[in-house]
Amino acid sequence: MEISKEEKAYLLNIVALVLGQCVGMGKKLEELSFPPVPTQQLAEKCGAFVTYHIGKGADKELRGCIGYMEGIYPLWETVARMAYAAAFHDARFFPVGKKELPEISCEITVLTPFEPCVGIDEIEIGRHGILFECSGSRAVFLPQVPVEQGWNKTQTLEFLALKAGLPRNAWQNKNAKFYVFTGIVLEPEEAEE
Repeated sequence: MEISKEEKAYLLNIVALVLGQCVGMGKKLEELSFPPVPTQQLAEKCGAFVTYHIGKGADKELRGCIGYMEGIYPLWETVARMAYAAAFHDARFFPVGKKELPEISCEITVLTPFEPCVGIDEIEIGRHGILFECSGSRAVFLPQVPVEQGWNKTQTLEFLALKAGLPRNAWQNKNAKFYVFTGIVLEPEEAEE
């Protein structure tokens, strides 16, 4: 899967529209009207995450991240729904406030379908996102998370187990299952200073 410049601009515009209208003006997602979808690919069902950060450079901190791992809605609609959810419904944070808008940056991660992983040797840190399932619990890391955190493979799997609410070594359980996927990360271009 490849995302064209036009598709990238369209998806980033959706996030900006949701932030500006819903956070900035207090509208509900259902009240928004979106421009016509420019390509068939954006109308196909696809999983995606929307991530918000606040601050820049070394001071950049996570401010919200929610997504659908599988294709439930068309890609454009998934991005709209997740842009809203990440701003208002990430249980780790208070809803994004209007005063924060100038400091918020966004990132969209479009997901490829999940593929079963026979063993952890198949997992490539920085290339693969990982879905971990064990004892009725599951957790996921996008491909960029371990790289951003500076984790090696063992640390990544330990934090994945903890995120699933399991002991740190649960990834070594014989019943643990892993699935890998890749993500296409879309971010606005950095403005020239």
